[in-house]
This record gives sequence, C-alpha cells and structure tokens, in this order.
Amino acid sequence: MKIVEANIADKTAIDTFYVEQGYHSNWSETERAFICRHEDKIIGAVKVERIEGVSILRGMYIDEAFQKMGLGSQFLQHIEPILNETLSYCMPLAHVASFYTQIHFNEVFEQEYPAFLAERCKAYRAAGYEIKTMRRAKKL
Repeated sequence: MKIVEANIADKTAIDTFYVEQGYHSNWSETERAFICRHEDKIIGAVKVERIEGVSILRGMYIDEAFQKMGLGSQFLQHIEPILNETLSYCMPLAHVASFYTQIHFNEVFEQEYPAFLAERCKAYRAAGYEIKTMRRAKKL
C-alpha cells in the first residue's frame, strides 16, 4: 500500500470514498488530496487546503477494515513536509484529536484561529460535530 498525491482522474473515487465514510465535504480546487489504495480501491484519504497563507489538514479518513494498522500515521508523515511550509490548522473530531499531536499539532483556543476558520468551527459545531481546534507552527 502506497500513499500518493491524487490527480483529477481520482476525483469521483475520492468523493465516493468520503461519502462512504460519512464525511461532509468533497475534494475541492483549493485542496491537495492524498490517497492510499488496496486492490485498486481507495482505503484512505486526506486533504491539505491552502487558503489565506495557511494550511488546513482536512478529511483524514481510513476505511474501517484498515484502521489500527499505522496507515493514519503514514499519511501524517507523508503530508508533514507540506504542512511545514505554512502555519497549519486542523479541526479534528474531539475523540481523535490526540492523534494529530504526533506531528506537533497542539490544541488552541478558537479565538486564535483566522476569522474564516473560526466561522467554519462555528458551523461544524452548529451541525453537531464535537471538534477540537488545533494549530502547528511553520517548520522550514
């Protein structure tokens, strides 16, 4: 199993994977997507969005049959160089927030988020998601 950066030919398969995982967002033009396949089926994906000079780690999902095998950590290692280029944020579900500390995301107050991300946080919480607000420093 190998993690690769997706290309536009993968868009439908990525969007389908996210729907299957119960994720609320398709792959957009402002994001880079990374995937892992097993027997030609996407079994994991993560996106890195760059807006207003910051990066946002979004939509990390691993197919349930492949969880607890270290694939999530491999995804983080794969995208860490991209996150190192800018100040980065993520808004993970509360029960998995500690996972992101392995690449130096730390919990911060929502008030420390850029305004556009603070608005996303409010929308996620209003939709019933219990999220944490996390940030990591630029590490060039």
